[in-house]
Amino acid sequence: MAMPKLWWTFALVLSGTLFGLLASPNLAAAAGAQGSSELKASDGKEAGSIKMVETTAGVLLKIKLKGLPPGVHGLHIHDTGKCEGDFSSAGAIYNPLGAKHGYLNDEGPMVGDLPNIYVGPTGEIEVDILSPFVTLSKEAEETIFDKDGTSFIVFEKADDYVTDPEGNAGKRIACGAIMPSK
Repeated sequence: MAMPKLWWTFALVLSGTLFGLLASPNLAAAAGAQGSSELKASDGKEAGSIKMVETTAGVLLKIKLKGLPPGVHGLHIHDTGKCEGDFSSAGAIYNPLGAKHGYLNDEGPMVGDLPNIYVGPTGEIEVDILSPFVTLSKEAEETIFDKDGTSFIVFEKADDYVTDPEGNAGKRIACGAIMPSK
């Protein structure tokens, strides 16, 4: 008879803990927060946009890009909101928690690691990606809205999801600073 009572006690404690996590002020404040990025290709032409919205499961990225070479391309969030020259001004992959690069790395992924994107023969892509590691909450340690900003980088090749520092993805071919929505 004690087992059902113990089970109910566990269930109540667990549900209270989960409710407390979901109702915390930081998550509540962040849910619905938005940001965006207008990307430019290395030749200076417009390459599309990425819109972002915070959800309780992470940040939803609504990607709409154009003018890219067909094929598979690495996509990352980088630690500086600058897109000058060859885009090295965007810095390294955003990594405020000190992880290793890649989804297939036992010590990864970094906050800025994102899945590869698949660009069709027209050079365009429209896809939604959910990143559970990113937050738009300005209070969180891993926020992408830090003092020097962040940016999206598209690479010429696919990310292999393990090689440091950038997944062996080649040159940076498009870049866009990430801005909070007002």
